[in-house]
Amino acid sequence: MPLRPLTESDLLTMLEWRNAPAVRENMYTKHEISEAEHRNWFARQRNDVHSRWYIYEDEKGRPQGVVYFTQYQPELRNSFWGFYAGQNGKPGLGARMELDALDHAFTSLGLHKLNCEVIATNNKVVSLHKKFGFKEEGVFRDVHFNGKEFVDVIRLGILSSEWLNKRTEIIGRIARLDQIKNSKND
Repeated sequence: MPLRPLTESDLLTMLEWRNAPAVRENMYTKHEISEAEHRNWFARQRNDVHSRWYIYEDEKGRPQGVVYFTQYQPELRNSFWGFYAGQNGKPGLGARMELDALDHAFTSLGLHKLNCEVIATNNKVVSLHKKFGFKEEGVFRDVHFNGKEFVDVIRLGILSSEWLNKRTEIIGRIARLDQIKNSKND
């Protein structure tokens, strides 16, 4: 699995990705994060038993993005999660990251349920999650101010049994996309 624990040596790369405008616009925290602020955050996360942070790597071991689990409660077998890719991510990277994140959540972490919140203007990610079997569980109306206006936040969730039922279909879909991509490169 191409997820490995986040280390201090990843911080500058992660900060560059996190501060990219395309990532910031879909996060609760919109300002450009300083290196000092980022290092302070990492010091807190390192000791937080309720979070798990990973670097997603491609097949050659090159960092491609971040996958994280927060509000992780092993005794209740649930968590929230999120992810973001680096600026040079290839098409299909989000789907690969989500596949590996869900596998990790329901196997390595042993979760029963995985939750997420997505700012409603991020239609691409809401759609991706639903393709992977997430169900929309609610809308928090006008709960987030993006600097210009108040926007909704969508709450989604998936159960381990739902992921098991959806996983084979997703793997097949990704394999078909790889075949198409490889035939274009030939």
